Amino acid sequence: MDVRTIMIVDDEVRQVKSLSAIIRRLRPTYRTLEATDVEMAWKLLEFEPIDAVLTDIRMPEEDGLTLVERVAAKKPHIRTIIISGYGQFDYAQKAIEHRVTEYLIKPIGLSDIERLLVKLEGLFKQDNRHQELSKERYWHEAIKGTLTEQQRQLMGRYAPSDGPGLVLVFEMSGTDGTDRMALLKERWAVEIVALGQCETFTDLAEHHIVSLVWLNSIIAAKPSEMVMKISRALERVRADGFEDISVGVSCVRAHFHMDVIVSYGEAVLALRHRFYASEDTVFWRSDVQPFMEKVSPSAKEITEPLVSAIKADERSRALQLVNSFFQVREASPYPEPGLIRDEIGLMVWQLLHGLKSLLPADSDEWEHGRLRKKFNRYRDYQELRLRFKELVLQLLELARKTNLDKNGLLILRCQNYLQQHYMDDVSLESVAAMFHFNSSYFSNLFKQRTGINFTEYLLNLRINKAKLMLEQSDDKIASISLRTGFKTAAYFNKMFKRETGISPKAFRQMNGSGAAK
Repeated sequence: MDVRTIMIVDDEVRQVKSLSAIIRRLRPTYRTLEATDVEMAWKLLEFEPIDAVLTDIRMPEEDGLTLVERVAAKKPHIRTIIISGYGQFDYAQKAIEHRVTEYLIKPIGLSDIERLLVKLEGLFKQDNRHQELSKERYWHEAIKGTLTEQQRQLMGRYAPSDGPGLVLVFEMSGTDGTDRMALLKERWAVEIVALGQCETFTDLAEHHIVSLVWLNSIIAAKPSEMVMKISRALERVRADGFEDISVGVSCVRAHFHMDVIVSYGEAVLALRHRFYASEDTVFWRSDVQPFMEKVSPSAKEITEPLVSAIKADERSRALQLVNSFFQVREASPYPEPGLIRDEIGLMVWQLLHGLKSLLPADSDEWEHGRLRKKFNRYRDYQELRLRFKELVLQLLELARKTNLDKNGLLILRCQNYLQQHYMDDVSLESVAAMFHFNSSYFSNLFKQRTGINFTEYLLNLRINKAKLMLEQSDDKIASISLRTGFKTAAYFNKMFKRETGISPKAFRQMNGSGAAK
């Protein structure tokens, strides 16, 4: 049975004692407080956790209606009951205005008190449900930063303490829905009691469970012990049927309730590192760094040579390019996971576009939207790497089966060679000799197969590589000209402007991240 506190206010001491004794006899776990006037009652209300007030109307100086009105205005969560020897209409009307729970007419019998207590208990249960819902909504809006200034002023009322605390954000890999999330909340509530007080709620929009933990001051003062206790608590939860959970944990904040937004952001940041370490289960903000806003190498740098390698059926080169993008990332900081997904989506689109001649015309298996959705479902870096490599292997198999004549295959391999050696001193004659062609015959064959002569193809390739360097680096233009195969900066400037209509410096100012040099 619940422990409740009921205050009885009456200027007749005998009446107060009698009612107090009856309530304690009917509900032994209840606590009663006694006051003989409004001033004494209000002092008790300010310092005691009171659930309901039974007050007589007629008392010296201030009457019971004054007290009821003040409670309704300043402590509306407290239930009020009026006791009176009069049943006048004006008293009853005022009682209704101040949301009085019950209006009892003296003399009051045992059955009247029992009926009142049963009614109060039903209302207390209802109040509890509303209070929990209100608290959950309050803290949900607090972590999202959507509280109004007036609502922020109430934080002290909702926070169990003004001491240290942290945030844990739970994520399940399964799709069992809200029932299982509710079970996890209950299970975690059992574990957290030893650490402090908490508010735990569901963030359905993010499919997360959020736990705000106000730590016991003794535990908060011993960080290593705190980490050990939280880790062990989470291990017990996982062992109790929640093996699929991952958890992000924020740093400890001294005045936690004032820093819940920052702490929530830290816990989410930590949890998002699961993308790179899917075998781990607990991610501490103190162990990770913010994500990088750049992926290197980029999709632009990888896809063009990858298309050439697939067309030429050069498996080892194609897989080398895939591995260079999905490089082993062993320590934070990592690239932003969303950027990795965007780059993969771009690579898929460019592969389909560049290899459309290899793809079956009557199959929707290679439709871009379908493939993009499939890749979006993969949860972590390792799975994305595996699935992208499988895609490339499928494309290599299609390239192998495509009926290409010997000369066509050799031209594709020439193109792939140029992708890797555009920065070197290559010429029509040197490439023809490498592939055992007569220079004149090779020139005609190259144009026939590609639609463009060798010199223009090489020039376009070098210009495109230079564009990437201008966009993505602060290197000097003279250095870029040499690294893309142009012997002098003057010749590079001339050819770049001829092909693009603007100078390298102007292109960088329009598209690059660095200053023109």
